[in-house]
Amino acid sequence: MEVEDVAPLAGSAACVACVAALVAPFVLLADPGTELGIYYAFGPVGGTAPGFLAPVTVVVFLAGRRGRTDPVTAAGLTLVLGLGMVGLAASWALAVDPELVYSFPAAWMGYHRWLVLGVSALVPLSAGAYARAVL
Repeated sequence: MEVEDVAPLAGSAACVACVAALVAPFVLLADPGTELGIYYAFGPVGGTAPGFLAPVTVVVFLAGRRGRTDPVTAAGLTLVLGLGMVGLAASWALAVDPELVYSFPAAWMGYHRWLVLGVSALVPLSAGAYARAVL
């Protein structure tokens, strides 16, 4: 397989992983309480914002890969959407109050926001590889 085939799949998988990481606390915490709502409300637009861009990015990645959209256009769009995801995830991750994070009963919540940021950073990396391959 060539990079222009693999990069959109990797970017799509990163988008799905970002959504899964955002949903994980709702599934894995036994009693999330009101703290989880407060946790996701930090930052200018909140922690769920990257999750709204992720499905759109998957559609654009796969449309470019399957030839339904011009691959160059799809690569540019996914790069912009991916950078937007990283920006939104970073603004949320940096705004979250550490005291609130460590008040959760699960220790892994201390790393959760950084995991979301890291997974969302894979999207523009894949989009950049895709753009480089199709240009």
